[in-house]
Amino acid sequence: MSARKYVCSSKTKQRIFKVATDLFLSQGYEATTLSDIAKAADISTSTLYRHYPLKGDFLVEIGKQSVERLKEFAAALDDSRGLYDSILAIMLEDIEGTRPIFFGADGQDADRPANDIRLAYSYEIYASKEHLDIELATRSELASIYASVIERGKERGEIDLEFDSYTCAQIIVAIFFSEFDKGIYRNDYPYELRFREKLDVLFEGRLRSIEEA
Repeated sequence: MSARKYVCSSKTKQRIFKVATDLFLSQGYEATTLSDIAKAADISTSTLYRHYPLKGDFLVEIGKQSVERLKEFAAALDDSRGLYDSILAIMLEDIEGTRPIFFGADGQDADRPANDIRLAYSYEIYASKEHLDIELATRSELASIYASVIERGKERGEIDLEFDSYTCAQIIVAIFFSEFDKGIYRNDYPYELRFREKLDVLFEGRLRSIEEA
């Protein structure tokens, strides 16, 4: 495929995803059909199936797109922020990036059709081996993002780990999803407080400030 065709295909897929998530929020996930999505996106069903053969594929895509956004976010972080704050910033950015999909642009956690997209998401990532494999690969990429930030902290002499950076990153990913699963139904869930509590335990005695490093 030529670079131009790939870009066009990528833009089409992104547009379809946006249309679909808007429909899920406005009329509910269960009530939205693939035909509804194709019509709203002004594309043929064959084009839709080429990008998203199953409705559940849209939910798996949430994590994949989140990782791509976080790669850019992490790469742009200023080292002066420090390791702890950098990791916390990535975790919170991950939450903020998915919040509009689960709660809508207005952020209201009311009794609305949007609620069932959260139920569907919690189910769909485990609904098939294919989706589970995608989710596991996504979480592995997410761990790699944190590992790269931890490695930068090591280079600055900011952290002393008894285990490797990727293992530490996997723990951070586990912390994230533990809290994400608890807060997915509450727009007011205190993510920052909960993340800080667990990061404090993880990094207790292992961190030095950049000034000390």
